[in-house]
Amino acid sequence: MADVIIDITCPVCQTVFKKKARDLTDGAVIKCPKCGESTTIKGDMFTEMVKNLEKGGNA
Repeated sequence: MADVIIDITCPVCQTVFKKKARDLTDGAVIKCPKCGESTTIKGDMFTEMVKNLEKGGNA
């Protein structure tokens, strides 16, 4: 999973930026590089996304 790059879309300015999957965990706070808005990965959103990727699905 170390090589998996995930696109993150800022909920405020809609900027799409990339993060390494290994840098993200459930509850992580991600800051938009454009507007500075902080977004929290809530619940098991990341865990479910990883499970889907491991099964060969889309994030």
